[in-house]
Amino acid sequence: MLRKIFRKKSPNNNSVIYSEMPDNKDMELTGDNIKSILKKNSDAIFRDIFICGDKKRPATLVFIDGLVDSKGIADDVVKPLIDSRKLCEAKNDKDTIDLIKHGAVYFPDMQVRENINDTFNDILNASCAIIFDSEKIAMTFAVKGFEQRGITEPTSENIVKGAKDAFVESLRINTATVRRKIKTQKLIIEQTKVGRQTETPIGIVYIDGIVNSHLVDEVKKRLDNIEIDGVIEAGFVEEYIIDNKYTAFPLVGATERPDRFCTAILEGRVGIIIDGLPTAYIAPVTVQQLLRTMDDYSQNFLVVSALRLLRYLTMLLTLFLPSFYIAVTTFHQEMIPSELAQAIAASKEGVPYPSFIEVFLMLIAFEILLEAGLRLPKTIGQAVSIVGALVVGEAAVNAKLISPAVVVVIAITAISSFTMPNQDFSNALRLWRFVMAITGSMIGIFGISIGAVFLIYHLASIETFGVPYLSPYVASEGKDLGDSIIRIPLKFLKKRPLSLRTPNERRQK
Repeated sequence: MLRKIFRKKSPNNNSVIYSEMPDNKDMELTGDNIKSILKKNSDAIFRDIFICGDKKRPATLVFIDGLVDSKGIADDVVKPLIDSRKLCEAKNDKDTIDLIKHGAVYFPDMQVRENINDTFNDILNASCAIIFDSEKIAMTFAVKGFEQRGITEPTSENIVKGAKDAFVESLRINTATVRRKIKTQKLIIEQTKVGRQTETPIGIVYIDGIVNSHLVDEVKKRLDNIEIDGVIEAGFVEEYIIDNKYTAFPLVGATERPDRFCTAILEGRVGIIIDGLPTAYIAPVTVQQLLRTMDDYSQNFLVVSALRLLRYLTMLLTLFLPSFYIAVTTFHQEMIPSELAQAIAASKEGVPYPSFIEVFLMLIAFEILLEAGLRLPKTIGQAVSIVGALVVGEAAVNAKLISPAVVVVIAITAISSFTMPNQDFSNALRLWRFVMAITGSMIGIFGISIGAVFLIYHLASIETFGVPYLSPYVASEGKDLGDSIIRIPLKFLKKRPLSLRTPNERRQK
């Protein structure tokens, strides 16, 4: 709540640093002190009540309007305090509190607070508080009543065969969704808070006996070390817990599908669910995991293997095709078949720009159209895509600003990027596509080779929570490739990923 900022000197230098200390921790837990702190808040509701109508037994009711269910407070909390015969027989507040503890007020989620900060936390987390000044004790009841979005289909991860539910913004609804799918008593959901001002609850999900305990400890440690004002967006957590902050590739997996989240938990990974966000996170994540979908396990393994091979092919196309076109048309014309070379030369007739300028212009135009389509309302965004792709593209070709061959190359590149299952991974490939185009425009295929080697070196140097980013293609000696580029039948996938070093390696007999 209210905090006092103290200025102090850093022990290592003369710079001024700030630390925040609560200035109400030593205040007595009374109704007047609660009112003095919350009195400026228009949504803070205070009501003085008398237990069983006895003016000698006052108490203070406090709650935040909009966070709680007012009818629930009236029926389940206030009414028993006024009408309960058992409470009327109590001689003092101490007896009243004891009776409430033992069921005089029937409520499933009740806490006894003796500290004013704990009481504030409960009030701000959608509880009402009954404060007894004489005993300096508060009884808090979780009567949450704010509006919540219902469980709907995922919007960013399409489903062919599988469950149609998705995560929502409520932490408890999301944890309940996970428990509906994983019913073992070994499923552990721990909770911590991040953000000095928001105190956002974050759930840490794993299965005891399957997950590597060192991985759980590392996730907890990184979350506890986050010192920021609040967690409003996912990046406020994601960027603080990843190993390498200077890479475009995602080092934790984000998903809005509970089935994908639960599959990762069963493999021995740790899940992170942030209150207020409809996206859950999986740690650690690898390139192989980013290139597979949940539909890979609901279709025939032969079909899935073919689709995965196609997915890897389109990854290479979206990454290298523009740079390869620049290289062969600028430096290595002898690699192009004669008829194709004549067709490309004819299409470039009248175009004033060299190939690499054309490609860069089209790549930038594609990024602009994609960004415009994402930021505008859906109906307008679709119109922008049609106008940009058809009208402007056709006009540019007719005006001899861009050759048709470049339009085809960029179209294939763009469509290939849309096949990536993970949007963050696709964004990283889009960035590296420009790097490859630059190296290809400088020294041709040799430059592309240098860029590819640098990319592989970059990926090979990344670890996420101690797991190589390129596993199982590295560090497993070829022992864990059954669910990588191709998928073997599920009955042969007997072990969990070796890179996770789980204490229980077998997932089926």
